[in-house]
Amino acid sequence: MHSQLQELETFDDVVAVLGGNGEVGRICEGQDSAAVCNWKRRRSRFPTKYYIVMKDELDARGASAPLRLWGFVESKRRR
Repeated sequence: MHSQLQELETFDDVVAVLGGNGEVGRICEGQDSAAVCNWKRRRSRFPTKYYIVMKDELDARGASAPLRLWGFVESKRRR
């Protein structure tokens, strides 16, 4: 049985699925929740260096998010 991934679209969607600002900070090398708030306020995206650890956490929760939320440019074939 294959379960379909929940497709997230926004910064806030990712934060919610991962358990809030504090949990995202913990996942991202122990950043505090203020750092996560600043990522949204300043750029509305996550630092690229946390892509792999966050993707692993999203995968574990049955969710995915577009690469643009980490500042990557997606090819038209991936969209």
